[in-house]
Formats: sequence, structure tokens, C-alpha cells
Amino acid sequence: MKIIAMIPARYGASRFPGKLMQDLGGKPVIVRTYEAAKETELFDEVYVVTDSDIIFKVIEESGGKAIMSKKEHDCGSDRIAEAVENMDVDIVVNVQGDEPFTSKSGLEQVLSVFNGADAEKIDLASLMTEINDWKEISDPNAVKVIVDKDNFALYFSRSPIPYPRDKNVAVQYYKHKGIYAFRKNALMDFYRLPMRSTEAAEKIECIRYLEYGKNIKMAISNTQGIEIDTPEDLVRANKVLKETKNVSVNNKYRNFPMVPKVVFGSGSFDQLTSIISPERKDKAPFIFIVDDVFKNNQEFINRMNLRFNDKLLFVSTAQEPKTEQVDSIVKNIKAEFTYAPSGIIGIGGGSILDLAKAVSLMLTNKGSAADYQGWDLIKNKGIYHVGIPTISGTGAEVSRTAILTGPEKKLGLNSDFTPYDQVILDPELTVGVPKNQWFYTGMDCYIHCVESLNGTFLNEFSKSYGEKAYDLCMQIFLEDNLTEQESREKLMMASWHGGMSIAYSQVGVAHAMSYGLSYVLGTKHGIGNCIVFDYLDEFYPEDVKIFKKMKKIHNIEIPQGICSNLTESQMESMIDIALSLVPLWENALGDDWEAIATRDKLRNLYLKM
Repeated sequence: MKIIAMIPARYGASRFPGKLMQDLGGKPVIVRTYEAAKETELFDEVYVVTDSDIIFKVIEESGGKAIMSKKEHDCGSDRIAEAVENMDVDIVVNVQGDEPFTSKSGLEQVLSVFNGADAEKIDLASLMTEINDWKEISDPNAVKVIVDKDNFALYFSRSPIPYPRDKNVAVQYYKHKGIYAFRKNALMDFYRLPMRSTEAAEKIECIRYLEYGKNIKMAISNTQGIEIDTPEDLVRANKVLKETKNVSVNNKYRNFPMVPKVVFGSGSFDQLTSIISPERKDKAPFIFIVDDVFKNNQEFINRMNLRFNDKLLFVSTAQEPKTEQVDSIVKNIKAEFTYAPSGIIGIGGGSILDLAKAVSLMLTNKGSAADYQGWDLIKNKGIYHVGIPTISGTGAEVSRTAILTGPEKKLGLNSDFTPYDQVILDPELTVGVPKNQWFYTGMDCYIHCVESLNGTFLNEFSKSYGEKAYDLCMQIFLEDNLTEQESREKLMMASWHGGMSIAYSQVGVAHAMSYGLSYVLGTKHGIGNCIVFDYLDEFYPEDVKIFKKMKKIHNIEIPQGICSNLTESQMESMIDIALSLVPLWENALGDDWEAIATRDKLRNLYLKM
């Protein structure tokens, strides 16, 4: 199916003449809109169709594609129809030229209806957004729409529809958003059919489709954009663009979510059934993703109390979780079950907890997990997910990231939607963890604290968590006065606090370089951090001394020489991966980090390992 985007662009505008050529962050508005449509990568081609020599020229000078409209037209649909009349295309998307912040998610929503069960009935699709302010509901500049039970449009109006004669009836009002996706034949019918009186009275072109029996499918999108209809809108758009450019992982006030519900205590795992019961939906299973170390532990499996069509997936942690592994699990779940799962339950160490978070997210976000490796790329809330750590230290139970190795990088799905909806902290579940593994994950927590507390992103909020976790690590790994139970409980709390500290701060040099080891050599995260941290005296001198003391006390041998036989290609790839993690270096070394963390410095450090 060939899909193109057309951006109708008329130079004259009654309320704001020449608005499409106004400056928006150093580029004309119409260029910003064109680039936003291209960047979505949803279209085979993107065109601006215009009646203006000025707009035509600026689009071509910007490397875009423009079509000169030959005739005067009453509306954008007519202008587009003229342009596509002789094109071989299936779906034509009308992107409004005065909406430079057009989002990919909105365009994906309007296109997704053509993949639904009723796709054959649809002549065109459009978007609507919920509105609740009576001032906007009664504003004639805001076009309202009412739909049937299947979200097919019944009518569009500038008046409030439905009219609330009975004030006691709860009504959801919807505002029409000016993004359309037409089947070409429906668009050409519109072009050839005359305007009738209802459309003429309301001045809403969608009414023509309804009057001639066309079916308009509406999708709900509550993404807020900015339409530039007035000079005041342009001022606001420039402000938004400036703020967007300045937003980084290290913004001044970090409005990140916390895990909303957590239960702690020995034996609390047995509350799992009652905790998840209110979330269970009819015919919708819970998917349990569990470390395969428990595969033959029937007593533990029985405690999970699987019901109905719940599914138990045992996953090996011999390797770090990969994006393709997430994609495979999601594909299999969708193929096996008619209904989306009631929830995902992750039971295991950091790898399993990250995997479960990623599966939850990818069940509601299209494409591959590799598409979302980075900061704030996830746009849709995942399904309900519960984290139950059986190893302490990684902080994965509380963090806003799910670390995955992809085809090009190792990086987390870092978003507001990643943290668990529920966490169960049961120290009993960590009984029997092998000593080396206990040390490596514990040191992951210790290194979290060190990197957070020494970082430039540090604030009092993250500092309070980091200091508590650091003190707990000192007690656990340096002192000799704790019972085994106390040690387990304290390490579980250290993991939580360390994870909270980096959620509101960031990690640093050890994690950046450890990601390089993991991507190229497959080194597990905890041991990779230890291998790297052993050589970071230059960056964390006192804390590395303490780390070496901890190694000696617990008689831990860190692997040596793992980078001694790297090919040049492997070394370059390892350095590339490490240096790509810009926020980690910014936290560790500040704005001038590139002058310190040079390729030669990283090469020399890796060669020591």
C-alpha cells in the first residue's frame, strides 16, 4: 500500500497572512512542518502543494518536494486532489501546514484504522481529541464531532454537539483535529462533487463526505499540538521549540514517576495472588517471565498460583536481554492469545526485570524494541506489570529504564512508562544466590551510589537516596556484624535506594564503559561494572580503594585480560558504544566531558582490563 503525505500551503490567510513563512526557530513554519512529516518515516513521499511561488521556492531550497497548484481552491482537500489526480497512490494523508509539531503518534493513529477489521468500509480517517472546557466546546473555531459506537463520524459542527439539554447526562465532547487520511478514490469523488448547503453553512469540508454517503472513521488522540493561526500562536510555538531544544536528561526539575505500590517483608511473595487479582481481566492471562534457575523448583512454581490460561515463561539469563528477544516474546504472546494480557509478572534478577518491563511496553507500542532504545521514545503506557527481584543490587525493580542490547547499541528503554506498577520485595527470595553473583550485583548498587553522588546531575533528592544506599553497602560489604537475614534485607533496601538515586540523577563512567564490554563481548552487566570500576582510580579514587578492599574481604577474583585479544574493529565498536552514552558522560564529567573522555583514554583503559 503506497502512502504519501500532502501538505496544502496557501500563502494568504485571513487571520494571519503569510503565517507559513513566519520564522519558527530559524526556519519558516512550512519548512518545520515538512521536516516533521518527513521525520516520521511513515510515508513513501512527502509533498507541499501550494499556490505560492514563495512557499514553492523555500521548500525546494530546503531540499523538499513541492507541487505548484494550478487553480484557486476553496479548501485544502481540493488542492491535494488536483495534485494527486495522476499519481499512483492508495492513501493520501493531509497534514496541516500550520501544525509544525505534528506528531508521529497522531499520524500513526490515523493510519492504523486502515489495518482494522472494518478497514474496507473506511473512505477516510481523521483524528479527534477529548475536550472538557465549555469555553472550547462552545467556541465556533473548534469543530466538534459526534461518532457512533464504532467511532464512525455522524456529524461535524461548530456548535456544541450533542446539545446538553439534560445537564445530568454525562457527555464526552470531541474536537476534530485537522489530519486526514483519504483513500484516493474518495478524495477524487470529493473533488468532483459539488458543495451542498450544509457544508457551505458550517464551512466544514468533512460534511461533504457525509452528505454523499462516505464513511469517516475517527481515531482518538489526546496529543496536544500547536496550530499557528495568530501571531500569539507563533510566539508560543517559538517558546515551545526553544524549551524542547533545551530539554536534556539533565533538566533542572526532573518530573519522573516512582513505583506507585510496593510491599516489603519476608514471605510477602505469597501476597502476589491477592495483589494482582483486581487487575485480572476476563479471558486475559497473566504472563509470568521467570529466571530459569527456578525451572525445577516446583514448590516455588506452586507459590505463583497460576490460574486459567496464565502462561509461565522460563528465560535464561546466560546472556543480557536483547531487543530481538523482546520482539520474539511479544510476537508469540500476540499469536497465542486473543486478548491482551492482564499483566506481565517479572521474577528474577536485573535481566529478567528489564525484560519484563520491555515486554509490557512493546505490547502497546508498535515496531521493534530497538526503535525505542533511548530517552523518552515510548509514547504509549505499557500493560500492568509487576516486578519481583530475586537478586538484590541492580535497582531494576525501581528504575525507569529497561536495558537491552540491540543490533546497533546497548541502551535502555528509558521512559515515564517503564517503572513497575507494583513491586514485591521479599528478602527470602534471595536465599541461595551464589557468592560471586551476590557480590557482582551488590557492587552494581555500590557503583550506582558512587556515580550518582559524584555526578554533576546530583540534587538533594537523589543525594538522600544515594547516601542511604552507600551507607548500607558499607555495612553489608565492609562490616562483619550482620546476620544473613539482616544482610539480605539491607541489600534489598540498598538496591531500591540506589535505583532511586540514579533515577533522579544518572550513572557515569563505569556504566558507560561496561555497556561497551557487554555489547562487544557479551559480558554480564554486574561483572562488567566490576571489571571496569577496578581501573577507574582517576575518576573515583577513594571509592575504588574501598571497592578493592571489599574484593579482598570477600575473596572475589575479578576476571583479567578480557580485552587483550580484541580486534581493531571490536575495540573501535566498544569505544563507539561507550561514547554514545552522552548523558552518562555529562553526569560524570560535566559539559566538557569530550575533552577528558577521549578515544585514546578509553582505549588505554580497555587494554588494562
